[in-house]
Order: sequence, then structure tokens, then C-alpha cells
Amino acid sequence: MPSFSHLHVHTQYSLLDGAAEVKKLIAKAKQDNMPAVAITDHGNMFGAFDFYVESTKQGIKPIIGCEFYMVHDRFEKSFSQGKKDKRYHQLLLAKNEVGYKNLSKLCSLGYLEGLYSKYPRIDKELLKQYSEGLIATSCCIGAEIPQAILFKGEEEAEKLFVEWHNLFGDDFYVELQRHGLKNIDNTGLSQEDINQTLIKFARKYNVSIIATNDSHYIDKKDANAHDILLCINTSEFQATPKATNEESGKGFRFGFPNEEFFFKTQEEMAELFKDLPEALENTNKLIDTINTPDLNRDIVLPNY
Repeated sequence: MPSFSHLHVHTQYSLLDGAAEVKKLIAKAKQDNMPAVAITDHGNMFGAFDFYVESTKQGIKPIIGCEFYMVHDRFEKSFSQGKKDKRYHQLLLAKNEVGYKNLSKLCSLGYLEGLYSKYPRIDKELLKQYSEGLIATSCCIGAEIPQAILFKGEEEAEKLFVEWHNLFGDDFYVELQRHGLKNIDNTGLSQEDINQTLIKFARKYNVSIIATNDSHYIDKKDANAHDILLCINTSEFQATPKATNEESGKGFRFGFPNEEFFFKTQEEMAELFKDLPEALENTNKLIDTINTPDLNRDIVLPNY
């Protein structure tokens, strides 16, 4: 069984969205002999220092990242019922010191320039300016390329794939997830349909594939507690029916479709991707390209 490391992980710092306490998360990774773990919280890097200290203490290589909210224009903040704020998810990982600084810059500008409602947003103009030292993936079904597969067709999705590949080159990876999602947003397409299209693109353009699990809580048994957290986030009751996407709508609420969004063990991931062992192996190849910057800092207080 090839070793595997999680590269798409939300902690409690994904505010009212992630339910994984950093210490317990790293303890599970340690128990499972996982070589490395990434932190990719939504729109922020609030947990980076806590995560770095705990990971290095346990002998696990920390990968600092973020799952950004990507929009067409970060300065556009006037929307209506017919024109909503369309946000795509985008995962970025810091490859080195330069990448860490650019990741920090993007997070800061997401709040300073792109904040709309509760979402710190960036756009491609900003990303192109601060892309050095960063690794990008095709991310989850909420990302630009998978959304194009769902709603615009394979041809348009391929154009976007080429655009991302041109921007990041060998630092662009196809991310495959298997949460068992069917008929996404009533398109008739499943998560595996999206995966197979992404794999076809990857083969055509010689892009590496990696397996991930969109982890929001530590164990499967934590799914209900996580669902309660989402209800607090959206001021809803658990009895309200779940929507098919995060926009929800009248009479529906945001919620995850099943209990598969947990921090799975290497054995569980190996079983899930037994037909694609390279997707597991490539997580290690990606990790080997990363030189995590030293985030240890002395506490500096003013001299009164």
C-alpha cells in the first residue's frame, strides 16, 4: 500500500465550517504514520502557526495552504437576485518561503479588497501577480474547472484546464475526490463523472493526479456535530432540508450530503483509490517538492 498524506484539510479555523481541532487532527495523523498533512482552511491562514507547531512537534511535515474563494472581479460588490456573487473554491499550497509570503498576501488582500458578505475573495488578476512559489490544484466540485464540467461542458472546462496549467506548469495538479456524490445539482453527473473527465485532461496534458478527501472533521462519527456547526453558521435548524449547494435558498439550508468528509486513514484512502494507486503516490511526490518555511517565532513585545 503506497503511503498517503492529506492535502485538502479544514480545521476549526475554517470558521463555523471546519470541526477538526488541530491537536486531535495531528494526533490521528501521527497514529496513522502519515508523512505530512496540509492545512487548507477557507479564505484564511489563522491556524497556520498553531498547525505548524503541533505538526513539527509530532514529527509530521506541515504543508501550509488555503482554500480561497475565487471570483471574476474581487472589486465587484453589487449583486441582485438575477446576478449573484459567483464564488469558486481554489486550493493553493505554499511551496517555499516565497510561496508562503504570497499565500499570506493573497489572504490579506482577500479581506482588504475582496471582502463581500462573510467571504474574503480573490480573483485571477491577483493570483497571477502572486503565483510564484505556489502549488495549485483543480480542487473540489466547487472549483472553476469542475463547475465548468457540470454546467458548461467538457470543451469549456478543457480551456480553463489549459489556462490553469499554463499559469502553474508542473505545480498544477489534478485533484480527485471520492465522496460518492450522485446527480450533482440535478445535472445528472456524479463526482466520479467529473473525476473521469479530469483524468482524461491530466493524461492529455501530462498533469499529475492526486487523491484527496475534503476533510472537515476528524472521524466519521463527528458528522452530526459538524452538521450542527453548519446550522449555527447559517442560523438554521437541522430539521430544515439540505440544499444541493452552498447557496441554499428559501426552505432549504446548507449542509453536506453524507458522512464521508472526514480525515480518513491511509488504509481507507488506499481502498477508495485502489484503482488509481498513482493518485496516492503522487501526494508524496508533491510533498517532496515543498520546502516548508520555518514559522517558529520569538515573542517580541514592546519595551515599555
